[in-house]
Amino acid sequence: MSSTHPRRPRLRRAVGVATAVAALAATVSATAQAKPVTQPTDPGPLYSSLDSADSRLFLQTLGRPDGQDMVYRISGKVMNQVRGNAYGAALAHGKTLFGFEGYNIRRLYRVPGTDDLYQLSREIVFYTDPVTGERLTQWTNPLDGRTRPLPPIANEHVNAHYRIKDGKLYTVAGTAEIPLGKAVAPLHIHDKLEWTSDVAPLYSLAQRYGIPEGFGLVNNTYATWEMFDFYVDQDEARKRETKDIPKGAMEIVNSWTRTAPYIPAMCIPENSSQGSLVYHARSWSLDSFDELDPWIKTVVKADYPLFTQAPQSVDPTPNDTTWTSFYGKELKPQGLTWQQWCDSAGS
Repeated sequence: MSSTHPRRPRLRRAVGVATAVAALAATVSATAQAKPVTQPTDPGPLYSSLDSADSRLFLQTLGRPDGQDMVYRISGKVMNQVRGNAYGAALAHGKTLFGFEGYNIRRLYRVPGTDDLYQLSREIVFYTDPVTGERLTQWTNPLDGRTRPLPPIANEHVNAHYRIKDGKLYTVAGTAEIPLGKAVAPLHIHDKLEWTSDVAPLYSLAQRYGIPEGFGLVNNTYATWEMFDFYVDQDEARKRETKDIPKGAMEIVNSWTRTAPYIPAMCIPENSSQGSLVYHARSWSLDSFDELDPWIKTVVKADYPLFTQAPQSVDPTPNDTTWTSFYGKELKPQGLTWQQWCDSAGS
């Protein structure tokens, strides 16, 4: 018998070795796919180095630790505030002038080889008819009867600078490094965690941006309020406070209020006006641009393709605003002052 099939045992051993090698190769391949190579700009390693769960959760209100795009879908309204109801029924105090629909798209970006972390974002928000919800592309000023174009908010970069070192989170303003400390600790309300951020922008457009246009602002100075509240369910927080890189965006609901002068397209100068605007909106986190409303995606892809993704690199210039965007897109290309635009635009 043994002389009849002398090679069969050796063949079986060879087959067994080949099978083992194939299985090992498959395991190595699967492991490589499960653990992608970390890129120098990935925020994950800095996120995982944070000592406190509060800091890790706070950072997730800013963006995804995996470095992918995250979206805040924005929805609200814009109301009229007039001292003494000075314009009467024409532009009544308390009237809702516009709906407000759009989003902010952002990502966390690590400066390679450093402890610096940026939140890089773009935001586009459309003014809509407060009754029908249809997008508005023009608006009639009841004080002068003129109908003019009404561009959306389209800020190409709205960024923030942070630093993570020795397990602590800092915000960076110019050369100042400010420890966030207790600011990252949320308030516990029923089954929610809540973070608050109140910001009072105050600056000269000429000094900060080099824009030779005052837009009729008092003292040529932009002065507003922006107030934010971020809410996260405690169950969601418990799942995501780990040092392991969480998947996707944290489930967040945000409330936002802004007081500001009438926007440039309305052609009502602040320095001779009794009125201003109050924005009241809420937003909620989404994993990506693809999860937005179909009509928003259609408009953005057709007319504003830049806003389909967050910035890919740090822009060192000051953040865009409604006023700087209007100057760059409406005034500068035509060589017009704001008053000339108001006099010539529309009908």
